[in-house]
Amino acid sequence: MFKKKNMLRLFALSLFVSCWSTALYAAGGEGAGSPLMDFIWKVLNVVVLVAIIYKFAKKPVAAALGGSAESAKKILDDARDAEEKINADMRQMRSKISGLEKEAREMVESAKKDAENAKALIIEEGKKEILRMKEQASFALKQERRKAEDDLRHWIAEESVKLAEDTLKKEMNQNRQKKLVKNFMDQLNQPEGVV
Repeated sequence: MFKKKNMLRLFALSLFVSCWSTALYAAGGEGAGSPLMDFIWKVLNVVVLVAIIYKFAKKPVAAALGGSAESAKKILDDARDAEEKINADMRQMRSKISGLEKEAREMVESAKKDAENAKALIIEEGKKEILRMKEQASFALKQERRKAEDDLRHWIAEESVKLAEDTLKKEMNQNRQKKLVKNFMDQLNQPEGVV
């Protein structure tokens, strides 16, 4: 705010001085003075104008220029600090990225090793399972064969018993019939009074 106020005063003063010098020059009239005198008045006007400007504008211009230099220096220092900070951050990020890349490679290698171990374990378990299933199948076949043999023996035994029963029944029936016929004949041959 202070700078604006001084700048306005300086502008108003320079405008007044230039108008005043023009009025003085015009008051001299045509042919009233020599060209040397005109030159001196012009130089005097310029010197007075420069002195007035120097008097009133010295501090604001110096402050503005000093402030500009200081602010430019501060901006440069801030930019350097920001650049250093960014470079440090970039170095830190690069080291983190290289660490992450190394960690990723290690994870991939570890995963490959784990996969190979798991594959070998699955193959080994598969072989054991196939062997166990073969043993179970062999045992089941033996059991079924024994059961079939037992069933066949049992069936043969039953059929043999049935055949024997049938044969015995036939024989028994024929023998019994013969015996009954003989007994009947014997009874017929016996005298009637003998009982």
